[in-house]
Amino acid sequence: MTASPRTLVQIALTRLPELQVASGLFRETARIEGVEDDVAASTSLLSGIVVLLGLTRADEAELDHPFSTGALRTRILGDLGRDETTIGELGLALWAETRSDGNAIGEIEGHVRRQARANLGRIPVEQLAWLVSGLTEASVLSGDGGSALLEQAAGELVSRVQGESGLAHDLHHRLRGSAVSVSGQFHVLHAFCQLTRAGHDGLVGDRAQQAAASLVALQREDGGWPGLVDPVRAEPAAWYPALAVTHVALAPLAFRAAAQIGLQGDFDNAVAGGLAWAGGGNQLGFDLVHEKEGRIDRGILPRREPGAIGRGLTLAGRRIRGRLPEPEPERLILDPAVSSDDLGWVLEAWADR
Repeated sequence: MTASPRTLVQIALTRLPELQVASGLFRETARIEGVEDDVAASTSLLSGIVVLLGLTRADEAELDHPFSTGALRTRILGDLGRDETTIGELGLALWAETRSDGNAIGEIEGHVRRQARANLGRIPVEQLAWLVSGLTEASVLSGDGGSALLEQAAGELVSRVQGESGLAHDLHHRLRGSAVSVSGQFHVLHAFCQLTRAGHDGLVGDRAQQAAASLVALQREDGGWPGLVDPVRAEPAAWYPALAVTHVALAPLAFRAAAQIGLQGDFDNAVAGGLAWAGGGNQLGFDLVHEKEGRIDRGILPRREPGAIGRGLTLAGRRIRGRLPEPEPERLILDPAVSSDDLGWVLEAWADR
């Protein structure tokens, strides 16, 4: 059964209150059993910011929910100056701030500048994409056409793309084609589309179209995407872990942005395929979206194998067969954890639809 956007939003708004703790932040993950347990140590600023981003989208769509978006924003703004705050979190916070009165944009950009003095090349590609998205949205709100900080971050993100795939490598790329998360590539595509929409297509060039085409081509017949991809060859590097959020939120978010700026691709069918995969079309035949229980499973993961053996079999399979071997179903497991990050991204993708 294909997961519907209405169901996804309903689940997110129903489940998130159970994941919020007294501090106002959210548990990163929780099992359905024992969600009331005191696990405040598992909360994170990142989870709170992603939820805030989703709730601001829900507010724009005038959806009813039990949260004080303003109180959550105040809590997050108070934590952004901590040493442990990442530049990716700052980028997401900046993105969310553009949907409020925007009074804290200068403060957040100040935090970003302090962190950007270090080498941006050391930032994971997913965080870099979030930073570019936040800075781009801030430039649109201010109407200043962008800043040196935006050009610096966008230039670094664009430099991560090798070849004509439009896909970006991460930090550790000494070996050509080192594996990267496909989820991060959807964030990169979304950032490229935002840059283009904001008039910075000169920075992006053809990379947005290339990335969109590569991600559509990487989709499997069952509607799923591989967990890891080779950004140079634009081919699967590992089928699993395959996360539900990639299929029900991140891919729709990125492909919608691609369609809005006029990129070419069968984006509607790609989105529909991803929703169908999460609705039971996957290799295990498991429905990862449970409307009655109000739950979206984390995803499908490989069983733990002895490290050297598992890596050796995968590499040998690719070299001998010329393709990535398909794992046996008994080597896969379902992760039933509920993630507040995932629910936040669901709201960002679908709350206004």
